[in-house]
Amino acid sequence: MIECTESEQAVLGAILYEPPLIQVSMLQPSHFARVHHSLIFKAMRTVEKEGAEPELAAVTTGLGESINQTGGIQYLTQLAGSVATTATFNHHERKIIEAYRLRESRKAAIRYVEQPNDASLQRLSQELTDLQRLGYSNQEKRLKEWLYEISDDMSGTQSDNQNSYKTGYEPLDQMTGGLQRKELIVVAARPSMGKTAFALNLGSNHCKNEGRCLLFSLEMGSKQLLHRVISADAHIDGQKWKFPSRFFSEEDYDRATTSIASLWDWKLNMYENTSVISDICSISRQTVRENPDDDLLIVIDYLQMIHAAGRFERKDLEVGAITRELKRLATDLNVPIVILSQLSRNVENRHNKRPVMADLRDSGNIEQDADVIAFLYREAYYDQEADQNQVEVDVSKQRNGPTGTIELGFMKECGRFIDIDGKHERNVV
Repeated sequence: MIECTESEQAVLGAILYEPPLIQVSMLQPSHFARVHHSLIFKAMRTVEKEGAEPELAAVTTGLGESINQTGGIQYLTQLAGSVATTATFNHHERKIIEAYRLRESRKAAIRYVEQPNDASLQRLSQELTDLQRLGYSNQEKRLKEWLYEISDDMSGTQSDNQNSYKTGYEPLDQMTGGLQRKELIVVAARPSMGKTAFALNLGSNHCKNEGRCLLFSLEMGSKQLLHRVISADAHIDGQKWKFPSRFFSEEDYDRATTSIASLWDWKLNMYENTSVISDICSISRQTVRENPDDDLLIVIDYLQMIHAAGRFERKDLEVGAITRELKRLATDLNVPIVILSQLSRNVENRHNKRPVMADLRDSGNIEQDADVIAFLYREAYYDQEADQNQVEVDVSKQRNGPTGTIELGFMKECGRFIDIDGKHERNVV
């Protein structure tokens, strides 16, 4: 049996020593491997629900006749007396959760092996996903805690990046407040509109602000993506990477070398062969576990190339399952997720080529699950006389804010987006 008896004892002892800890605990009785520890914690939860603190006498009373199964009052006294500090409370909680995950994962795998079929495979995948989420769902805050947080927001006592990250584009930040934590942000466009370049710019700007970025690219390799990142950062024509030793000027070499030196310290992790949603979620959760103090941004290129476990009658149903899982991931990890999406060819059959919600390809639940949906549009793609260096960013949906269109400059040769006079149109809804 996979267990961590010492951590279970440490958590129970800490609560007996400092009863208010029960209010912030993420644990449930089922998470304990030892039956007598599960009984003790269940009694603590019962005492808490009754409005009292789970101190030694109250827990003893709450156990009732089952106290004989726990080692008696002597064992409870021993647990409380063995606590030197409660500073490691969260650490021991995480160890209990991890042991519980492993135990339940093993049970789920055994059930699948005993009866392998498509239905049990899908059930296994869902069970493992739920177990991965365990411990990341925030404990429900009490009313006073929310009101304190709102007061902090109003008074400006929280840091600027407490709830959002700057995009690097002032008009976009003014409209959206930046990339908000817990939000799923969909950026959609037809091919050649610059959506991959836009996503790379967002990720690069976040890294320049000392944030961490996970980049899942399902269409391009990591080396090709880095070429594009360096081109945008150093203002180098991307076509020159086909044969840099021949096409690079001396100035290109100097700028590229300087850019590479700055990228060296970026917290950028790229994955080019990860196309299964469960793998993306697993990598993201592991990154948060290993780097809990980093401001994480997840960027995925692109939605229609991700696969979900199980069989789906239609592609839109699979896409819907994926967007639901990504929204859940953003909420659990308290991070923004930017995902690129294709548009249907219906756009090309209209006189007005600007995309609308109905153009989202395999839309499924995209409109429902996404907190923000933005479309990229370059008039120059259809009209050679139009401004070649201008892109419209149409924020068509924003769950918690206004919608509208902003204009950014786009240096297509190097894939760099820039502000242009802060031009934007805003529709308050």
